[in-house]
Amino acid sequence: MTQPSISRIVLFDGECILCNKAAQLIIKGDPNELFKFASLQSNYGKQLLNKMGGDSANWNSIILVEGDKHFIKSAAVLKILRELRGYSFLYHILKLFPRIFLDSLYNFTAKIRYKIFGQTKHCVIYQKIEFSKRIANLPENS
Repeated sequence: MTQPSISRIVLFDGECILCNKAAQLIIKGDPNELFKFASLQSNYGKQLLNKMGGDSANWNSIILVEGDKHFIKSAAVLKILRELRGYSFLYHILKLFPRIFLDSLYNFTAKIRYKIFGQTKHCVIYQKIEFSKRIANLPENS
């Protein structure tokens, strides 16, 4: 496992209802608060993407930023699942599959997520007070 002192930021699509639900699931499974969150549409999310050499319009993925490294798609999901209380069994099952298969499944889900789960104009994580300390780059978190 990675040292707790390393900053771990989960970048996600704040307009995607499925992505918001996934972020809430991560928060609930992360009682040690290892992960902070930023939407891809937020200023901080855009700054992080810019540092990685991209912009939010071109990224259609969950991204885990861990120190100076970043992981996308299934690699990010697996690294997150490994740390979540109550979800390590999923990590152990999913890591048995080839990454190309997991990324293909991820890409398919990403392509249809708005049609199946819907879209919102307001990121739920940013709206709920109980999640405020988990948002990356807020002044009270610095």
